[in-house]
Amino acid sequence: MTNYDNLGSRQSRAWKNDFYKMWVEDPSNVEPTPEDIKCELQLSAYSTVEPLDFEIDYSQFKKEIEPWNDKWVYYLKRPGSSNPRYSLALTGMPGDKASEYMSRPETTIKYGRKVDEVEFCHPTDLYNEMTCLHELLNFWQPVGRTMLFKVDAGGYFYPHKDEPWLRRSTFRVAAFIGESVDHESFEWESDGRVWQIKPNRVYYIDTRKTHRTHSWRNGSIHVIMNVPKTWENILKLMTKTLYY
Repeated sequence: MTNYDNLGSRQSRAWKNDFYKMWVEDPSNVEPTPEDIKCELQLSAYSTVEPLDFEIDYSQFKKEIEPWNDKWVYYLKRPGSSNPRYSLALTGMPGDKASEYMSRPETTIKYGRKVDEVEFCHPTDLYNEMTCLHELLNFWQPVGRTMLFKVDAGGYFYPHKDEPWLRRSTFRVAAFIGESVDHESFEWESDGRVWQIKPNRVYYIDTRKTHRTHSWRNGSIHVIMNVPKTWENILKLMTKTLYY
């Protein structure tokens, strides 16, 4: 059995790309395409945390998630560390089940190669049951790696960046669901600032910027989406920006 104990820690990140080495070996591995530059320039017009014109029906969400309340999977559990974070997959690799969710580091080990976010595009058994999320999820179909996270009191993600380069294949959209994601219950700090989160609102988040989270109450639930970074999807994002 593979030992995942230290995956996600500051000390053990062997899955992370060595961008300089990649460039030395073959510059085409890291050179941005014109499409990359066009998309990233447009995304730079947005705030670090940008509200979108979607809202989640929380009463419907509670009904639809109830059968799954005992199926949450501990996310990157490490011995000796108390960090109550749990996940369910909405999309994954072929054949993945919601309650068998694996992180990208775990999937990299399983497949023996780095797996791109866009490859996690296959709906799981949970996807069809969460109809309250379909308006959001289907807007950008097909989506890449998309999951539900539940973080209980004391749970956190330490400061980090996600794919901070022009060649990233996806951008991040997040929904914060329920009664434990308001400012007094949950912190999303990004780019040196704690951002006010409106419960059941959806946001574009520039996760290339350093960010961290911390939950003060049980049951902080988030939808994290990786949307393929195409010009079509950037234009779709623009149509859903709340303050435009």
